[in-house]
Amino acid sequence: MKAIAFSPAHITGFFQIFLDEDEKKAGSRGAGINLSLGSYAFVKHADRISISKKASVARDAIKSLGNFEVRIRNELPVSQGFGISGASALSAAMAACYIKGISFQKALELAHVAEVKHKSGLGDVVAAYHGGMEARIQQGLYGKIIKWNIEEKLLLLVAGKSFKTKDILKNQKKMEKINDAGKECLEEFLKKPSFENFILQSKRFSEESGILNKKMLKILKKLNFIGTAAACMIGNSFFAKWDKKMKKEMMKYGRVYEAYVDNEGARIIAGFI
Repeated sequence: MKAIAFSPAHITGFFQIFLDEDEKKAGSRGAGINLSLGSYAFVKHADRISISKKASVARDAIKSLGNFEVRIRNELPVSQGFGISGASALSAAMAACYIKGISFQKALELAHVAEVKHKSGLGDVVAAYHGGMEARIQQGLYGKIIKWNIEEKLLLLVAGKSFKTKDILKNQKKMEKINDAGKECLEEFLKKPSFENFILQSKRFSEESGILNKKMLKILKKLNFIGTAAACMIGNSFFAKWDKKMKKEMMKYGRVYEAYVDNEGARIIAGFI
């Protein structure tokens, strides 16, 4: 039996970090948007686990489910704030669970735990499972999440080298500054949970969290002469509402992608006997 699954990529605009020895309880609070670009997993039964060495999070997510041959196709780069490691783990786990006749809730659990263990992300898997624009009110696998279906087209700019989430999780002072900024941005967003306010609070977090280096802050400032843009957390990348002038400006600094909001969330695309 074979299955194809898709998980949307996910942009986090602002967040708070919550670590725990129990990976199911660890996670983040904050808000984000799921994208029509993401990660496809093509999975079938095999005599052993066969998957790219680069897909280590996805490998860990499915290893307890049996032996599978897995091919991953990512539509956005890893380690750039698009939650691609989590998306690939979730799509692979969902396809494997579909083949085994196991609940997709198990796929969510396996992918979240794998993501936390690898320190590649904290809340992307949970968000991608639901889709839309979401606010994670409580951290962890079973934390409270609010979802809004919205119709928007986005511009995505990759403007620098990859950025490892685990580098942030090693620095206590940075985490404290992030948590202070993230708490305020989430509170302000929830007062008016709109797409426009999401970008506005994300811009504020980009400027106040201390995550961006001087080069990225300079690019952010130039983008905001055109419209409202913010950083994808955590990465050297940016997002903004689609606009012709913004696209032209973004193209000066790196590779630009276009995507819509994915309101459906992670799902099975096809299953074959």
